[in-house]
Amino acid sequence: MDIEGDIMKKVITVIMLFFLSLSIVACHEEKTYDDLYLEYLTHIENNELNYQSSIDYFNHLSQEVIKSVVLVEKIVQTSSESSTGSGVLFKSDANYYYILTNNHVIYSEIVSDSTIYTISDFQGNEYDAELIEQSGDYDLAILRIERGPLDLPIIEFAPSNPLVYEKMAVLGYPGYQINAISLGNVVDYAFIEVESTSFDVINVLFDVLISDVPVKSGSSGSVSVNDQFQLVGIVYAGNFKDTSTTSEYTFSIPVEKVLEFFQLKQFSLEDNS
Repeated sequence: MDIEGDIMKKVITVIMLFFLSLSIVACHEEKTYDDLYLEYLTHIENNELNYQSSIDYFNHLSQEVIKSVVLVEKIVQTSSESSTGSGVLFKSDANYYYILTNNHVIYSEIVSDSTIYTISDFQGNEYDAELIEQSGDYDLAILRIERGPLDLPIIEFAPSNPLVYEKMAVLGYPGYQINAISLGNVVDYAFIEVESTSFDVINVLFDVLISDVPVKSGSSGSVSVNDQFQLVGIVYAGNFKDTSTTSEYTFSIPVEKVLEFFQLKQFSLEDNS
């Protein structure tokens, strides 16, 4: 037997294992503060344009676009029925501002003088509103308020539905929360079945815009906007799992269906005053 050779092999093996253990220790060496700070600066430098773009996008949403978003409240005086939701100012003329929201936000089985609609703007000013159009097939409704001394901005409509993966945001007043803004992306278009007590309330039978924008319960009527700050949809539902008050996905009536609703109701976006 070559005992000396066997010993040499063992020594070489031990040395290799020793160097291997050193390399493993080196890989798991704790980083210093300076190392982490340098990585942070490098990451910021490499992603500066993306971060600045996101900051500018959010700032414009929170400072400008949000001024077009309103709180919608319905009260039925003859009963305990009441509801709140969001809406968006989308048209004005010499006498009125026009608000787009969901049918299920303003719906009442019996529409009478006892049903009161109130709109609150971004400064908290309240206006008596009049319901002029509604449809369960689109879950959309139009209210109008008389113009006051405050000039309110009007949102623009996107010319077509956004593409999958495009950036979008949702702005609204869930549960009286002011200036709620959530960001995400378009995920898909698909038919979504929504439980409703009546087809007159929600009877949406077309593919809707699905996004991964999380929203709180009570976000119905919130406006979905693209990266050009144009309306691409009106939120009407979300998937709230178990007892969660925040949805994983948001479902919006896409802008092409909104424009189809206007056409069906012969409602012109032009100022006809």
